[in-house]
Amino acid sequence: MTDQTAADRMMSGQAWDEFCDALKEAGKIVQRPEVPNDPFNKALGYRFLTALLRGGLESTMHFADAQFPGFFRLADETKKLLNDNPDNYYQNCVIDGRFDYRIYGHRGTVNWFSLGTKGSSDDVAVMVDTGYIDSRNMTFNPDGSFEIIASATKKPGNWLPMAPTSRSIVVRQTFGDRKTEKIADIQIACLNPQKPNNNATPEDVERGLKGAVGFVRNIGNMTIAWEELYRKHINQLPSDDQERCQRAGGDAAIHYYQSYWKLKGDECMFVTLDDIPECQTWNLQLSNYWMESLEYRFFKVSVNKHTAHYEPDGSVKIVISERDPGPKYPNWLNTLGHGEGGMLGRYVGAKVFPPEMKSKVVKLSELP
Repeated sequence: MTDQTAADRMMSGQAWDEFCDALKEAGKIVQRPEVPNDPFNKALGYRFLTALLRGGLESTMHFADAQFPGFFRLADETKKLLNDNPDNYYQNCVIDGRFDYRIYGHRGTVNWFSLGTKGSSDDVAVMVDTGYIDSRNMTFNPDGSFEIIASATKKPGNWLPMAPTSRSIVVRQTFGDRKTEKIADIQIACLNPQKPNNNATPEDVERGLKGAVGFVRNIGNMTIAWEELYRKHINQLPSDDQERCQRAGGDAAIHYYQSYWKLKGDECMFVTLDDIPECQTWNLQLSNYWMESLEYRFFKVSVNKHTAHYEPDGSVKIVISERDPGPKYPNWLNTLGHGEGGMLGRYVGAKVFPPEMKSKVVKLSELP
């Protein structure tokens, strides 16, 4: 049999048929036995796969040319994954460590932002750190504008290190109060492209289709695997495996407390933070089973250093429940009718960390 080229597979439609068949196969993730067996969570699972497909197509198709790069949002208000932070504005960019890049823009008013370069790996759960810079150690012009050079060789001024194996940039912009602050405007340009344009070839499109389905399949299965880990300490918030979090793309400045919650309608999870370390910020958020942050555009599903109500002794008491516990508990996180899901606490920029975020389950009627 004569091998078909990508051009032949485009002409015949075979490339599209194979994409659709692979996507159908990836949909079986939702029927895995570990997934909560109810229509609500199954439906959310299929919605989750569509969000992953959107993000996958952007990263492997529409923003995939490292010589003509642009920032896109793998996670945003409607595309969510792996306990995305409601206090973050995430951005991603496909790069190639063989090239140099100019990143430029304006500071905005966000509390803090960071940029990290990542190398590729055969393991979907591993992103190799190849460089890092954040707003704490950057120099800004008086008007708030800035420039960063990203390269494998050291540059003067704001320099974001890369390695020849670097393949992406991850940006985290962290809000204190998302409703009032302005994100930093961040742009990027390749300084030494070798191609005259970014026209997509049949090989590019076929590679992008396969990559997008691979993203759906890999992140879907990874989500279930992680939730199985966190189900071992339901309704507790112990310190997570920081090395695993970093390998998966976590920020080196963040200490993670990742877990799983499960509550009945008359129950609540009572979290007490009485040993908060000095830090740039902290937060606690709720997600659904698929590790998608709950609907933060319209409801209070997270609390942080800047939005929390503090007790006279400096501690913070948080109630997680479906029903409003009343005005005595202003740090109420709404489960929005979900009975279970992921949750994540963070301390950002702290030098010491408590071993856990203290929690207990009580009846709403028995709140202290």
